[in-house]
Amino acid sequence: MAEKEKRKASKLMLTLILISILTVGFAASAEALNIGGAYTVSLWHLDEVMPDGYREVTPDAMGRNPGILVSTPKAPELVEGKFNKALSFDGNNGVYVPIRFLVGFPPSPQPIYIPVSTSLDIQKEIKIEAWIKVHEFKNVTYNNIVIKCTRTDASTENVTRIYGISVKAGLPQNGYAVPVGALSGYVYTDTDGFNEIVTTESVVPLNEWIHVAFKRDLATGMHLYVNGVEQSVRAIYGKQNPAGKIINGTEVYFGHDSLVTIDEIQISDLAPESQTVTAQVDIGPNLLIAVIAVSVIFAVAWILRRAIQMWMIHSKA
Repeated sequence: MAEKEKRKASKLMLTLILISILTVGFAASAEALNIGGAYTVSLWHLDEVMPDGYREVTPDAMGRNPGILVSTPKAPELVEGKFNKALSFDGNNGVYVPIRFLVGFPPSPQPIYIPVSTSLDIQKEIKIEAWIKVHEFKNVTYNNIVIKCTRTDASTENVTRIYGISVKAGLPQNGYAVPVGALSGYVYTDTDGFNEIVTTESVVPLNEWIHVAFKRDLATGMHLYVNGVEQSVRAIYGKQNPAGKIINGTEVYFGHDSLVTIDEIQISDLAPESQTVTAQVDIGPNLLIAVIAVSVIFAVAWILRRAIQMWMIHSKA
């Protein structure tokens, strides 16, 4: 009889553990199961700044990638936006979103990276969009709206652009005359390297809210839109329809080198894969949550086991 009770207790404990683990697994992968078509990876309303330890952040509405305000020397300011508030950039500051940290010590022949949140490593089809009001064209090649880049060391020189959307100040590029106020979009792929398109005309006015978007489609290539209307473009680097996957990066910036107010930045994966999204959910802060959850599960299981053992002892008595 005692042996039979032990078997029942063991089965009960095993069932509880399996249910708990499956619950955690379902929570981690539910997002992947609900995917249909385009998938919003991150959405920054840019209408809120909050303290986070020693720094200030602007939250991601999707809960994955909060943006860290970069003060050089002054942080971006909250101002009236297209919708509610927005962030205004002075040409020096920005917002920084880490993807992975570069380990600088001890030195190694190849760079070592620690993943933080790799959800922004979209590899196939991507769409970047935002509302912008440009106040002045800064005399640099890229007045950045959104830029993802990667670095191989701590210097600012060894930085490679991966994907992004920017405004042009009219500086010539790669032998091409680029109009003042042209819009630019680009991707760096593992097959064709760096590829950039610009609009053939000036499409970005000063001191006026417009909606801008950049899309990379595997079938039709790269596209630029202003207020929902596709613009005529030409490739000034690489191809308009590059092959291959977009390579990974270390960080994303908003507003760097731009005199602009930005609102409602959204980055979407247009061809998500369930296993990829699940991996993204399990990286970064969520990994700690998963570890804690599993620890709690086993702690509860141990307590239940002890309780069942005590119950069996008292039953015999």
